[in-house]
Amino acid sequence: MSTLNNEVLFLLKEVEIFSAFDDSILMEFVKSMTEVHLKKDEALFKKGDIGNAMYIIIEGSVQIHDNDYIFTTLNNKQFFGEYSLIDSAVRSATVTAIRDSKLLELKQSTFNQVTQQRPELWKNVLVSLIKRLRDYNILEEKLTKRTLEIQRSKFALEEEKENIKTQKKQLEDVNATKDKFFTIIAHDLKNPFSTVISISDLLIQKQEKIAPEQAHEYIKQINKYSRGAFNLLENLLQWAKSQTGSLKISFKRANISEIVNEVVELLDVNASQNQIKVETSISKHLHAYIDVDMVKTIFRNLLSNALKFTPKNGLVRIEAKEDGDMLQLKVWDNGKGIEPELLNQLFKIDMKQHLSQEDAPGSGLGLIICKEFVLKNGGEIWVESEVNKETTFYFTLPKAL
Repeated sequence: MSTLNNEVLFLLKEVEIFSAFDDSILMEFVKSMTEVHLKKDEALFKKGDIGNAMYIIIEGSVQIHDNDYIFTTLNNKQFFGEYSLIDSAVRSATVTAIRDSKLLELKQSTFNQVTQQRPELWKNVLVSLIKRLRDYNILEEKLTKRTLEIQRSKFALEEEKENIKTQKKQLEDVNATKDKFFTIIAHDLKNPFSTVISISDLLIQKQEKIAPEQAHEYIKQINKYSRGAFNLLENLLQWAKSQTGSLKISFKRANISEIVNEVVELLDVNASQNQIKVETSISKHLHAYIDVDMVKTIFRNLLSNALKFTPKNGLVRIEAKEDGDMLQLKVWDNGKGIEPELLNQLFKIDMKQHLSQEDAPGSGLGLIICKEFVLKNGGEIWVESEVNKETTFYFTLPKAL
């Protein structure tokens, strides 16, 4: 027996379906095998071809691949395609030589011819197939388990990414809140107090030389800036409570007309100083299920804002109507209006001073609080405006029976 035949015989013993065959039968296979020569880059067979032979590499190397995806590379004294001897299924991959190679081919017809003469051999083949099936099932179970673990890891990773994005957004919001707070402290709150101090110093130092009419004007200025600072402090306190979670919410049935009348009366001095008329058109029968203090703050900020940016002898109108299971409320003024590009920015924490009415700068905090409080009461808020003509703030609240 030649050395090559001995090597091939040894290799066939390594093939699972031949594991119980004796040497004499395997030698029949060896003698029936034919040589196949492949040039570099030559395909032995392609994916989709019918499989009807097993191969042993005597010299060279081949790649098993699907287009550009490489499953494995086989070298000298390795074999492949053994199950094509018992199943003429289509090839699931392409085999291509990566260098000049020599293979031995055992055809399915030869295998059938030998085993048909010895039916008892099929028992060994079946035992081998059952063992392979069991191994395959175990492997499939492991792969399924591993796939589930990978999917869980993937889901966990995606969830972690979402958490990181959420935390990043929360951090950005915290930084924006901090920046807004320091801006208010450094500028919006400091400026009115500086003005009040300057005017009051002037009154103290030159009280004997100041005419009564001029003194009265100075006192009006002190009153104006003091009220502005007080209003800002009120907003700052409410906002701080909201940001720290210490703001207590208490919902109850409340009359909207009574709330609006109370806020209008509170700001009557502001309106009178600029000869601005405030009209209300709200039925005494409209009730909402709300936190009363929050809704008062909403109206106070919107009305204060309207008075601030409405010229002398102007008009502010507050209305309310039913809209399904909600109440729609609006605060309208005939002031200078808001530039279109600023409308979508009004309720954002990082918005700078957004209106340019002379002598009426704003921190924007009041509108931010309005949006936050409207949302906490289950409503929505939006604004419509036409430059040099009018501005209307709308918001909704849950209707109470």
